[in-house]
Amino acid sequence: MAGFLHVICFLCAAIELQSILYDTDYFLFDCLHYLPPNSQILNKSKYCIRPANDQNPAIIDIINVHHPNFTFDELYRLNVTSHEVLLWSSSIDLAERYQDYIDQPMKANRVNELLFNCTSPWFGSYCQYSFEMDSNYSETMLSIQSKVYIVDAIIHSTCYVLLKCDRGAGSMCLDWREICDGHIDCLNDGVDESQCFELEINECSENEYRSHNGLCIPKTFLKDEYNEAECLDKSVLLYSVPCPDTYLGLNMFICEEYACRSDEGRFLYGDGECVEDFGECQNGRHLLLIESLTVQGDLSDNCWIAMVCLSKIVDHVNEISCKQFLNLSQILSKLENCKYPIQFPTTPVLLGHVRFLYAPKQTFNINVELALLPDYVCYDEELCDFLTPTFRYENLAC
Repeated sequence: MAGFLHVICFLCAAIELQSILYDTDYFLFDCLHYLPPNSQILNKSKYCIRPANDQNPAIIDIINVHHPNFTFDELYRLNVTSHEVLLWSSSIDLAERYQDYIDQPMKANRVNELLFNCTSPWFGSYCQYSFEMDSNYSETMLSIQSKVYIVDAIIHSTCYVLLKCDRGAGSMCLDWREICDGHIDCLNDGVDESQCFELEINECSENEYRSHNGLCIPKTFLKDEYNEAECLDKSVLLYSVPCPDTYLGLNMFICEEYACRSDEGRFLYGDGECVEDFGECQNGRHLLLIESLTVQGDLSDNCWIAMVCLSKIVDHVNEISCKQFLNLSQILSKLENCKYPIQFPTTPVLLGHVRFLYAPKQTFNINVELALLPDYVCYDEELCDFLTPTFRYENLAC
């Protein structure tokens, strides 16, 4: 639950603003409703917590000894209004039930119902939540809209958990829009692209429009105004309309519910933004990709540092600049002691099976100003039987 709250903490509200939960009783509970500020489009997003098992609602047993609490009867005798209760950042549900009690004070089943008076930054029906942020939401949104992007820290992001996806080392997980997008992201047999051919051969009825990805939508949706894309991949539009910069990061349906088209050679970064290969994204998700490309694997420390710096994937290792490492001649000289061929990155770089191999190098032949290119591109021969390999390494053709 703590991890989910970290996701909500970035998406939903500001510490300096009052946070009040709604829908605190059901399978989807403790919801925050977010309406983007200064938006010309009415778009309310709902972020909730739900139990992993939908058959059993989550039962939360919380004892709060830090915030004062009152029964409905005590509040009623103190002439506290439901509006005042809302100011306590408890929950809208409780405020509604308290108003119902005010209207009918003889309801015995609500006399002893408790309501907590939360103090900032705590909120919730038991004052059990707070945001763990150094800056408030307003400042974050202002920095995004002013194009002062924070791209030097790995962010918390949402993960699609209904598929067990092995993305190798690192903390990058599967985004729901990466399923059936034409790119294999999961190393465990490419489960994210499994059975996607069913979409490719899918036929739509006469009153439906077939999106590029095979999904069908009613043709009546094609008459919508405001140039809104009804297909997940925006193929209904004559030309692709990117999500406006001012909407990125605001969790709006116009951005969040769309994916990048696989035939455009662009990749999604989790908030509606599509960027070119190796481009930076505003929410920092590209840093997760970089992290996955630079995992050490079974390489020795010296071999790993040398390969990370020579490949130019990043310019710092362990907070030390690659320039400093490469100026130390012993780092390069120790390349000769590495176990060859070197596979780097240590995980597949493409389609779940394509890997780069490096042959032994004489250090005086290495130009540290240029990115070191692989000597061999290796692949699963069964998947690429149209290629003629130069040699084979383990179970790969190269």
